[in-house]
This record gives sequence, structure tokens and C-alpha cells, in this order.
Amino acid sequence: MGFNLLLLAVGLWLIIKGGDLFVASSVRIAAFLKVPRVVIGTTLVSLATTSPELVVSIVAGMEGESGLAVGNAVGSCMCNMCLILGVMAVIRSIGVRPSELKIPLFAMFGFAGLLLIMTWDLRLPRPAGVFLVSMGVVYFIFDFLHHRRASRPEEIAEARSIEAEATAGNPWLESRQGTFGVFLLGAIMVIIGSRFLVDSATAIAAGLGVPSIIIGLTVVAVGTSLPELVTAVSSARQNVSDLAVGNILGANVANLTLIVGSAASLNEVRMDRVTQLLNFPALLLGMVMVLVMLNSERQISRREGSLLIGYYAIYVVLVLSSSMVGG
Repeated sequence: MGFNLLLLAVGLWLIIKGGDLFVASSVRIAAFLKVPRVVIGTTLVSLATTSPELVVSIVAGMEGESGLAVGNAVGSCMCNMCLILGVMAVIRSIGVRPSELKIPLFAMFGFAGLLLIMTWDLRLPRPAGVFLVSMGVVYFIFDFLHHRRASRPEEIAEARSIEAEATAGNPWLESRQGTFGVFLLGAIMVIIGSRFLVDSATAIAAGLGVPSIIIGLTVVAVGTSLPELVTAVSSARQNVSDLAVGNILGANVANLTLIVGSAASLNEVRMDRVTQLLNFPALLLGMVMVLVMLNSERQISRREGSLLIGYYAIYVVLVLSSSMVGG
């Protein structure tokens, strides 16, 4: 138990420190590439922060338990969109430009609906998995190129002013090599830290006799979303909330295409009826809530953030209740 507590502390430190490095270097990358921060969030950062989900998905697929990947992906989407956005909004109201989020928002809705249709018979065959992965790759390439062409001078200037504070005049950090080196270091720290945190928390929970379903819904689902949470909190503290919103939307698209698709490509996915009739509708409703909030006043207020957190809590209770009834 003592070793697991130490591992838990080390993992927490790694994801907090790595998250700060991650955000600072991401802002500089946006300046170097002359694209808005939100584009970096929807592409580069979102792909890096979904690495834990990808690892879980691939391992589950190789072990013939690829159905776990769908639940993990959908659960991570709910966590990203409701819990993480909610926590971030409570810390500081999230201001965004809806026009910049139009493509990832529609893509998130579209892929969620597509996955619902493709798994209507509670299975996702390997060809469908390959198709989802291909669609995800195409989307991220298109999204990056589209926004890079549409970047505005004022957005580039804004990014440069913020990254100047983040680097604090360090010559090496201001170089391209230093920036990409810090980005990779931050990403590695966040991913390793989240792995430590998940493993140690799972061991502690098991030692205390907590049921496995509760461990899975709390530690694993939230644990694999820790990189997104740390990026969101760090972004809120550094007043670059558009990076975090883009990261969350991009991470959800990655979950619904690359993550689920990778698992299905290895072994056909088998789902249960709870995922089909509860999780997917809850996910779509959560998407509608976020869409309405973002388009109402071009921000998610602290009150709306609390509403998202409450919705996520209700969702977890419903899933737990359904699992207990099913068991």
C-alpha cells in the first residue's frame, strides 16, 4: 500500500508539471506554425493527450476484449466534455470563437452518430474499425490544413505575446528545437504520470475491496482522461482556454474514430445493451448541451460549468445503477 501511495504522488506530480510544459510549448508551436492556438488544441495536443486511451484500446483489442474500448472511449468523451469542461469553466469562464470550433463540433456530432448507427447490432466488425481509423486520419489532416490557411494576424500576435511570458526569456526555450523538445517532454511526463496514477489508484482500490465496476468507471475512465484535464486546468490558469476547448473536441473525435477504430481493427468489438441505450444517448445530449452553451454567449460560464459537472455526476450514477441491475 505504501509503494502505491508513493506511485500515486509521483504520478500526480508528473501530470501537473508535464501539463504546464505541454501548454506552454503548444502555444509556441502555434506561433511557429502561424496557426491559432485552437488548431493546435484540436490536432497536435488532442492526439497526444489521447495516448492513454489508445494504449488501453490496443491492449484490450490484442487480448480479445475490444468491447472495453467502446465503453472507455464513450466514457472518456463524457468525462472530457462534461467533467473537464465543467471544472475548467468553474475555475474561469471559457471564452471561445464559435467559428473556429465549427468543424470539430460538427465532426464530433457526426462521428458519434455514425458510431451509434454502425454499432446498432451491438458489434463493430474489423472493416468498420479500419474505416473509422481512416476517417479519423483524414479529419485531423483536413482540420489542421483548413485552419492553418484561415489563421488571422491578430491570432498569431496574441499567441506570441502569451508564449513570451511562458518562456520567461530563456533562449533555448525560445528556439524551435527547445520548443518541440519541451512539448515532447511534457507529453511523455503527462502520459507516464497518468499511467502511474491509474495503476496505483487501481491497486489501492482493489486492496480496499472496492468493486471492479466502480474502479473501472472512476479510476480508469477518469484516469485515461487526466492528460486532457491537466491541459485544461493549465490552460485556464494561463488564460488560453481556446487551446483546452480545441483539445477536448479533438480528443473526442480521436476517441470516436482512432481509439475505437484501432480496437475494432484488431478484433471485432462486441458491446452490451447498456452502452447502446444509455451511454450513446447521454453522450449526444451532453454534446447538445455544450453546443448550446458555446453558441449562446460565446462562452461557458461558471454556472454552466457547474451544470456540466452535475450532469456528469448523474450520468455516472445511472451507469452504476444500470450495471448493478444488470449484474
